[in-house]
Amino acid sequence: MHFRERYYVAYRTLISVLMSCLLMVSPLGATTILGMNIDEVAQGAEIIFEGKVVEHNVRENDMGMIVTYVTFRIEELIKGEYDEQLLELKFTGGRLDEQIMEVSGLRIPSPNEEGIYFVESVNRNLVNPLLGWSQGHYLIYEQNGERRVSTVNNRPVTNVLSTQSVPVALRRPVSVIDGDTDPATGVVAPSQILDSDQALTTESFKAKVRALFDN
Repeated sequence: MHFRERYYVAYRTLISVLMSCLLMVSPLGATTILGMNIDEVAQGAEIIFEGKVVEHNVRENDMGMIVTYVTFRIEELIKGEYDEQLLELKFTGGRLDEQIMEVSGLRIPSPNEEGIYFVESVNRNLVNPLLGWSQGHYLIYEQNGERRVSTVNNRPVTNVLSTQSVPVALRRPVSVIDGDTDPATGVVAPSQILDSDQALTTESFKAKVRALFDN
């Protein structure tokens, strides 16, 4: 093996080890990210769509890291331009054979999951392509024949308010949040137990989101 080849292999191994140490943190910990309001999430997303997860494809990338390619079937494009019915997005982490790699706080959309997704970029190489992580990831569930919306940790979403309409005293200051639980500021999802049928219907949620970037 030539010196340059040995150097490349050693460098690649070192990077893989370092990335594993950085990203494979204890599941008891939490990744914190910058909090955003729903106006920023809606306006900053390249595309927003309602869709369903139809496929997971887990691979190892050139750096030796495990990544999961999630394929969505787009049911409705809410914002942006995308001509295909299927969209593949790459998330860092996943399970490949007996290897598991987790990014604490990163929630990969589950197989057969239905939701509304705020995508930061369809092309850039991101750890999580959903803008604001949990702040751009909402689930759809059915209750008594109605399709309704919840946060990723199953808190019913009861309203979506532009932060311009939220009283100053109630606005969340710029802070860090848990990347896999907290919705964007302005998404009302009470932590106390509510009847699931109090959540916004999917159509109402989408209409409120459209109003954030149509104005």
